[in-house]
Amino acid sequence: MSQDVTAHELIGREHPAALLRAEISRAIGSHGGLVLVTGEAGIGKTTLVTSAAGEARRQGALVVGGACWDSASAPGYWPWVQVIRALRRVAEPQEWAAAEEAAGGSLAALLGEAPGSETPDGFRLYDAVTSALVALTQRRPVVIVIDDLHVADPASLRLLEFAAQQTWFERLLLIGTYRDAEVEPVDHPLRDLLSPLVARATTITLTGLDLAGVQSLMARTAGHEPPADLAAEVHLRTGGNPFFIEQTARLWRSGGSVGAVAPGVRDALLRRLSLLPRPVSELLPAAAVLGNEFHRQVLAAVAAAPVAHIDRLLELAVVARLVVTKGGGVFAFAHDLVRETLYDSLEDPRDLHGAVVAALDGAPGLAGRLLPSDRARHAWLAGDRVDAERAIDLTLAAARDARSRLAGEEQLGHLRRAYDLSAAADPRRRTMIALDLGKELAHLGERDAARRLFDEAAALARDLDDPELPARVALTFHSHYGLDQALDLLRAAHARLVGGSVPDERLALDLVFHLASHARQGGDDEALTFSLWAQHDIIWGPGTAGERVALTGELIGVARRTNDPELEHFATALRWVAMIEQGDPRYLDHFHDYAARSRRSGQSNLAMTADIDTAIIAALAGRFAEAEALLPEIRAVSHHEHFASMLNHHLWALLSLQGRVAEQQRVLRDLRGGEHPCVAVLEALTALQAGDLDLALRHYADGEPRQRMARPLWLRFQAQIAAATCDPALCAQARAALEPHRGRWAVSLFGWDISGPYDLWLAMVDAAEGRWGAAVEGFTAAWRSADLMRARPWSILARAHLAETLLARAAPGDAGTARDLLDAVREEAAELGMHHA
Repeated sequence: MSQDVTAHELIGREHPAALLRAEISRAIGSHGGLVLVTGEAGIGKTTLVTSAAGEARRQGALVVGGACWDSASAPGYWPWVQVIRALRRVAEPQEWAAAEEAAGGSLAALLGEAPGSETPDGFRLYDAVTSALVALTQRRPVVIVIDDLHVADPASLRLLEFAAQQTWFERLLLIGTYRDAEVEPVDHPLRDLLSPLVARATTITLTGLDLAGVQSLMARTAGHEPPADLAAEVHLRTGGNPFFIEQTARLWRSGGSVGAVAPGVRDALLRRLSLLPRPVSELLPAAAVLGNEFHRQVLAAVAAAPVAHIDRLLELAVVARLVVTKGGGVFAFAHDLVRETLYDSLEDPRDLHGAVVAALDGAPGLAGRLLPSDRARHAWLAGDRVDAERAIDLTLAAARDARSRLAGEEQLGHLRRAYDLSAAADPRRRTMIALDLGKELAHLGERDAARRLFDEAAALARDLDDPELPARVALTFHSHYGLDQALDLLRAAHARLVGGSVPDERLALDLVFHLASHARQGGDDEALTFSLWAQHDIIWGPGTAGERVALTGELIGVARRTNDPELEHFATALRWVAMIEQGDPRYLDHFHDYAARSRRSGQSNLAMTADIDTAIIAALAGRFAEAEALLPEIRAVSHHEHFASMLNHHLWALLSLQGRVAEQQRVLRDLRGGEHPCVAVLEALTALQAGDLDLALRHYADGEPRQRMARPLWLRFQAQIAAATCDPALCAQARAALEPHRGRWAVSLFGWDISGPYDLWLAMVDAAEGRWGAAVEGFTAAWRSADLMRARPWSILARAHLAETLLARAAPGDAGTARDLLDAVREEAAELGMHHA
């Protein structure tokens, strides 16, 4: 939006121009809205909105724009990055300061200027950008123009919808252009995202110019009036498309025939290109390979020419109106069709894509000029012009970058490409990539596809002279499918790496110990990281918190040694989770340090998991409203079944502590049939809260879930069902299972569930059998532990049960103590919203 097109320069667009002017006037004088300008490529959408932007500027509005990029490797929120950059450039310092303050610091992360340079995602980003725009409108009207929404990334469209919905009554006008015919097919990926925008917007649809418009446009372009029959022919051939008309008129002015337009605008562009000096025409295909926008230094590196020479050639392309300057050393093609025509003219584009990879490898200082996803795209399109190992390196780097931005679909696409590329790579590397892709697919619920990849990895590993690789495959398989299905792989790997005979239950740990030992001896941090995580996950369960604290501590050391912030983040998270299980109140200081560091990282995936953990800790502390308010924000960025089921579990836990049984039952309906590992236990616990002992007993009869990570929840249920029935056998079983964990806390599902101190559940069993002294001692210990851990809901529950036990024991002084406890409990429970305490 750098140049204004005044209204009188528009041809044949009087009515749509008037509609846009009316929208601008309303935005300036009252409130804004959303306008969508649609039509085919070259129909004049950008010309129309550029004219409107000029009118808005003349009326005092702040006007900026951005454009979407038609590339599978385009980063998320790319048009919004351009918008925010432009706002920072053109806004007054005071305006920009207000916008930054309103955004709460998220704009720098979006622009890649926060530490880590990763883009935030989802609700936080939507709110930050919208708040910044609203802040700017308090000083003057704002007009945002985004071109080519038909090639937008889904996240950018969601942000546009959010901004349009939240700013309807502000002096903010949002204008978007897109090719409607391209998104109308039912299977188009953006159709469902654009539909809500269309329903909310004022839509202006542009069609071809009439014959008079064609004559006027040709005259303006060529400098003199065309003959009537020539104009009629051009009108017929072009359908009144202004871009095609302009291209044809320029050819006619240079002596060409308008018949060259017959095959389409591509021929016209090729004819124009043929008029360029040879060095320019030879340079532009390399620029086309780089994309619609490209940096002069990168182009010079690809062309192996001095930057000054490239500058001179680009000046000629600018004069020919094939290229425009964007500032900061960045150039862009005047229209996508220019780039497409150049690219399609290449006999074999693999050479130039390979040249891009080689140029960036040879000039590390230019690496920041291309996104990791873009470098991976060039490596992929280069085919055999780039060594397979190098292409894999770039593709996996792009996958890691996508993961850090919570761009899950993009990450999966890169992993699939890396897997395809690995067919020409070392078999060991293909095995490792197959495992990585398989783990991601299994995490997404595509278990059959994951199984096929794991089977392939197992077959490859068997044929390689590396006894550790089958162990890694077997352990990975075990983590996803359990001991029974992994037994053959575990036995074979153990025989090859370790030898000897051990019980089947010890196979996985035996393999882990050997892998870790070899990794430490060989200084292989990657293998050590795998081994430590595998050991952590295998032993997860009650009674292993001390081991896990040590394991996560070693992982943190590896992370710092290898400068791996993600590894340090997740190891730190599971370290304080283990500390909660130990009943160690220092967990809270570790959590606060972890959360602050995560938010400073600028990485969306780390910030999201920190938000999840913040919600868990808020619930533990009794800040239920805070915990529940975080859930929609997390759901907005965690588009994954695993997170969906675990977030529902967290909601169930919140509701359970507050006694909101009816709502718990609704959450359980959402959990059934999903990925949750122990829905039946939650149903049983909810049945007990609702007073349905028969249903709870039926669930108990079904037995304990197979997943070890759910065992603490089962132990809690054992205690509650025993206490509810007062059955001596059930009480004895529960006491035997719980006794080894006295003094610790029940933590399940890798920290997603915190079910209070085990002392509480043991005391409930004691109270059910009338063992009043043990029950009083147990409830008191649970109370003290909860207070120490600053876990107010569990302190309230422990004191409530203690009061009931004292009343039941009826020893001298018990009644008065119980009354005092109950008075305090009622007051604090009411404060927190615990209606059942």
